[in-house]
Amino acid sequence: MKKRDTDDTGESSESSQQVETEDSDQPGERELVPVWLAAVVLVLLLAVMAVGGYIVGGVIGADTPETPEEFEIRRAQAEVEADPYNSQKVLELGWAYQQAGRYDEALVEYDRVIADSPLNTAAHYNKGVILLAKGDTEGAEEALWDVLEIEPAHVLAAKALGEHYAERGEYRSLLVAVRPAAEENESAADLQFLVGLAYENTGHADWAQVRYELALEYYPDMEKAKEGLRRLGVEQ
Repeated sequence: MKKRDTDDTGESSESSQQVETEDSDQPGERELVPVWLAAVVLVLLLAVMAVGGYIVGGVIGADTPETPEEFEIRRAQAEVEADPYNSQKVLELGWAYQQAGRYDEALVEYDRVIADSPLNTAAHYNKGVILLAKGDTEGAEEALWDVLEIEPAHVLAAKALGEHYAERGEYRSLLVAVRPAAEENESAADLQFLVGLAYENTGHADWAQVRYELALEYYPDMEKAKEGLRRLGVEQ
């Protein structure tokens, strides 16, 4: 049998190891950090981590808008909640929905405005623009004509209807819709062009030339008016 190693005193190495363990409390061999202090630090560290996690989680999980459009919708919704009978606030909510492409919700708000303020041209006009975008030409025409019945010189409604009729080749309807606004807004080059286009396509070349030239007077780079004059054989 293999003998145990012994030190010079004849005691076994096991005894020597036991002595070292028991002597570990001597001044030169004490723990660097007391156990009670380490426990306090650990508790404080866990507390800080818990609070930090709550704050970070709150920031990340906060209901922040993804886009400027969504922010405007939330803002407008809050204002309507605070003042639900304010037609201007409702109109702004409809516009926020429209800008975000949420057309059906926008239409609901515009109809609310119209029900409360039937002469509100902005609500009628915005409704018409949305219906055009949705392909509801009959509804769009009705909404835009509502604007022109209230305000015949409304530039935006006249332009929207004029371009719509031009696309459909309905030039007489174009003249009826656009001419009053063009007369009242001489510098509106787009309207002058549309009236010129209608005259050209209803056999009134001289009147068409006048309108094309008027459009170019206010918008010299309007290429479609120049093309109209070229079709008429007018030198430029």
